Amino acid sequence: MLYELFKSARTEAEFNELLHLTFTEHERDMMTERWRIFDAFDRGLTQREVAKEVPCSIVTATRGAKVYRDNREAVKKYLEIWRG
Repeated sequence: MLYELFKSARTEAEFNELLHLTFTEHERDMMTERWRIFDAFDRGLTQREVAKEVPCSIVTATRGAKVYRDNREAVKKYLEIWRG
């Protein structure tokens, strides 16, 4: 269902509208933070360096590190899009 909902967005403006209707500002910020964390780990930063650069807590960096390690190839595929 969510796939169909978000797939229905025809423009970036419609997609952003759906994001704003679906997620709180904090949730949207957390999604952006997660991809910044992935990007930093992909560039070889340590957890402490990631926490300083993003900025986020060490706990958040550690959680992101686990997801990055467990899903490295999928994350790398989407990081190419993230980086533009």
